[in-house]
Amino acid sequence: MFGYAGRILRIDLSSGAVKTEPLKEEVAKKYIGGIGLGIRLLLDNSEAGVDPLSPENPLILTTGPLSGTIAPTGGNGHAFVSKSPLTGGVGEAKSHGFFGSEMKRAGYDAIIFENKAEKPIYIWIDDDNVQFMDAKHLWGKSPQETETLIKEELGDYYIRVAAIGLAGEKLSRIACIMNDRTRAAGRTGMGAVMGSKNLKAIAIRGTKDVKVAHPEEFLEFVKMLHERMKGPATTKYRTLGTPLNVLVHNALGALPTRNFTNATFEGAEKVSGEYLNERFVVRIVGCSSCAMRCEHIAVVPEGPYKGTTVRVEYEPLWAFGPNCGVDRMDAILKAMELCNYYGLDSLSAGNIVGFAMDCYEHGILTEKDTGGLKLKFGNAEAMVKLVRLRVLSVRLRGSVRAPRNLRTTLKV
Repeated sequence: MFGYAGRILRIDLSSGAVKTEPLKEEVAKKYIGGIGLGIRLLLDNSEAGVDPLSPENPLILTTGPLSGTIAPTGGNGHAFVSKSPLTGGVGEAKSHGFFGSEMKRAGYDAIIFENKAEKPIYIWIDDDNVQFMDAKHLWGKSPQETETLIKEELGDYYIRVAAIGLAGEKLSRIACIMNDRTRAAGRTGMGAVMGSKNLKAIAIRGTKDVKVAHPEEFLEFVKMLHERMKGPATTKYRTLGTPLNVLVHNALGALPTRNFTNATFEGAEKVSGEYLNERFVVRIVGCSSCAMRCEHIAVVPEGPYKGTTVRVEYEPLWAFGPNCGVDRMDAILKAMELCNYYGLDSLSAGNIVGFAMDCYEHGILTEKDTGGLKLKFGNAEAMVKLVRLRVLSVRLRGSVRAPRNLRTTLKV
């Protein structure tokens, strides 16, 4: 099949068994790839009522037919699919970068991780060679540290790595899976599923080609896409990144503010893409095969959070910014960095903090409940401290005496 590797890799983390299966053409045509294929495989390899954090819940990693090709945006993505420990339903989380392309070039459309390893491991996939590697020395490390150590251990800087952090190891229901240091498969707690399997990371090297049906026509199509991507409609994405949407959505009355109790934010200028790029962005990079280069790396140059370094996207920016009533960019960037370091979904975390602040404003939570934190909207320092509490797994039930349903929400 053109655009597909035609193979599914099945890895039993308990027994160590590894086998490949063909991807049937009718399945590929019906579900295309990515999330669609992942959900089909989940339904075929799981049973109703399974505990999301049990060994019986498979973790499925998929790519699409454009993955590994020179197609922009769609040519570099991958998705994790499993039963979600956050919702109890189907969970999926997407990410881009270089990891998905490498997986396809290794010769796989999907990888199914079954059961649970006896001890912490990472999987090393080198084309057709699959190895189980000890990860005891990586347990407790950040995804970024894990990636660096794996590359040093295997002796190849160009290996692509997806890893969990402390949040995934502790089975946080909003744990994400980080790849390529700054990218995240964020929503639905896929990092917790990975952690429940004692699977710290997945390292991949692929050296195969992805064949397309009509190479010359495909090349011309890709050239056309790149020309459009250089046009006026995408100028701001290239120069400001997705944070350009802050002022746009604020003008439209569609900017989540103070736990969604408002749709415009008086401090929008201070958390805008324009402000971010003028004062904090130091580097702009792109994903595999994509010339959009919308990935903006920011560094805090001074103040209490000096040295904070993080890739910035619109959604976590509004989640920790307007949604928490915070207009301090340095604190927002610090909260985002903490989430990445511990492998926590920053959008979910920002919304939880905003919710906690709303509860504090309405008297549901008091300083007695929060251990002295004044969780008022706009309190940037309290926001960062609350994120630290969460990501460091200092259980809020020890210091927060809220109604049971609230404690459950804060512990998600």
